[in-house]
Amino acid sequence: MVKPLGVVAMLTLLISGQALADDHISKDDVKQITFTKKSIIFRMNDDTYLRGDYIRPHACDIQKGQRYAFRNPNRIGNEFMIMHREGFRTCEFREVRRIA
Repeated sequence: MVKPLGVVAMLTLLISGQALADDHISKDDVKQITFTKKSIIFRMNDDTYLRGDYIRPHACDIQKGQRYAFRNPNRIGNEFMIMHREGFRTCEFREVRRIA
């Protein structure tokens, strides 16, 4: 027999997983991207700012001359790649929220 509380918990996980999957920023809405030591800041076309904190800040240090790229060409997710001479590394961020 299926427990009703277990069914509710599974449905909640499925719904929240889809909500997290839709938490993306359209690249057309972004005017400028700024990288700091601990976070990434998006300046939007309507002059609002969004900030996401790095999960591992030591892996997200972008030096002069390095390039970065997001996986999806149209939307910004929660990670990007930093390309350098030796290859690339992945930088992940979380909790994108409005700051101004």
